[in-house]
Amino acid sequence: MNIQKLMKEAQKAQRKVAEAQERLASMSVEGSAGAGMVTATATGEGTVTAVRIDPAVVDPEDVEMLEDLVTAAVNEVQRRAKELQEKEMGSAMGGLGGMGGMGGLF
Repeated sequence: MNIQKLMKEAQKAQRKVAEAQERLASMSVEGSAGAGMVTATATGEGTVTAVRIDPAVVDPEDVEMLEDLVTAAVNEVQRRAKELQEKEMGSAMGGLGGMGGMGGLF
């Protein structure tokens, strides 16, 4: 593969990655805990944008349980966002692993 062709492929990959990042910013994912009693929403980039708590789970005598549910919901939404990122970036980078190891640079 000549260097000129390699550079064109690298530029194409950069454009695809930028497009995937834009798509991720506009996507949203949800994660929940406690059978949906606590739900977190995040962008495809992983930024948590909302947390919803069912009033039935709010117990002043058991704040620790609520903290655990919020933590679990946030962890779940971030896991889902990461899966979405891997899928989107994998699609954007599709087939570039054969670029002599340079695919990891983008």
